[in-house]
Amino acid sequence: MMTGVYPDRSGIPSNGFIDFSVAEPEERSLDLPEELTANTLFTWIDRKCTGELDLPTAATLSKRYLHAIFAGDAADAERPNDDPAVDNVAPDSHWDPTSSPAYIPDPDEHTPDLFTMQQALSQLPAADFHFINLGDVDRSAHAGGELPRQLVLTATDLQVGELVAALQGAGRWDRTVLFLVSDHGMDYTLPGPLDAVSTQATLDALGACFTPMQAVAQGGTESIYVMDRALPLASRQAALRAARSCILGTADCSTLCAGATRPAGADAIEAGWYTAFDALDVPGNMPASLASMHPNLGDLVLVAGAGAKFGEPDVTSPGAQIPGNHGHPATLRNTFIVAGGSPWVKRAQVVAASAPAADLDRLPEQSENVDIAPTVAWLLGLSLEGSEFPDGIGFDGRVLREAFTQFDADPAAASPTACGRFD
Repeated sequence: MMTGVYPDRSGIPSNGFIDFSVAEPEERSLDLPEELTANTLFTWIDRKCTGELDLPTAATLSKRYLHAIFAGDAADAERPNDDPAVDNVAPDSHWDPTSSPAYIPDPDEHTPDLFTMQQALSQLPAADFHFINLGDVDRSAHAGGELPRQLVLTATDLQVGELVAALQGAGRWDRTVLFLVSDHGMDYTLPGPLDAVSTQATLDALGACFTPMQAVAQGGTESIYVMDRALPLASRQAALRAARSCILGTADCSTLCAGATRPAGADAIEAGWYTAFDALDVPGNMPASLASMHPNLGDLVLVAGAGAKFGEPDVTSPGAQIPGNHGHPATLRNTFIVAGGSPWVKRAQVVAASAPAADLDRLPEQSENVDIAPTVAWLLGLSLEGSEFPDGIGFDGRVLREAFTQFDADPAAASPTACGRFD
């Protein structure tokens, strides 16, 4: 949402990863600002909107890890950004959800919507670009499944209504463009380990013949890492090919390494993809459309079928207990609404798909969260050129032209403001 680029460029392809930058590699959460190797909207606005064009920004993020990752690279001077060309800044007003008396600590690590929105409303008068995260819908679905999610949706709708009412009361609604989006769709599994799959024991057995590998469960996906990063690529890929063929059942595990067996329940695994191209196992290469081939995602990514999940180092682990999942094809579909009182926003428009959606297809008219940043950049007239990006490429997302009246007459409509100021 805040970078406009896919995970292969942002460095944030999942919730957790193996951090090899420390003396003893360890599993960590990807809530580290230095891992965010793409400029955020907060950084672009800070660079482009200066002097008389200053545009105040704010973030009210209910989840602890979101607050952490947007803290900016100056937050930890001992760990500069992994990309020397990136130096992200925090929003001008950056609320810490752990400071709320209502904050729910580990493993929830979020502040409920009622208190988050009250905080957002207190920041609203001083913010012209405001990123608000309401975490109750996500957290309730992960904790209890579909019924709690449906109940929480009503309460969250009320909080969004409070935001709209505050903007109307302040006379700002007719100048507001509001993006209302979910972070991902949801696939539901059963609470507990019954539908969980664990691969670590298989990886440990294969390690006797190849090299040690470690699995990090991500819900509906799993990341497998070769732990010895000094090994030649060919040796690492040989181990990964053995792991993939054993786990997916395309080879007899015991012929690959004596004592190795396929994980229980592995028939629920639909795919296994390498994040580095392997010419000796082309079907195992990750589809380019996923745009997630980043080392932080692991060396081999497993995808569980609908209704299944991963648990590591075994199926009794905490991550295997929650019903909701990340990573299934179903999670690629989510809610995306462009609203607001601005006369630029088209009313009651629904963009229909041009073709039935296959699981991994992207249609030309499809909206994605990666489109938010380029659309905001157009609205604010940031005039970003591809050459200004750290990797010289530009946004992966697109301006959502279908949502704005300016594009009815001009397919290349100019930005309507300069840093939010009207001409």
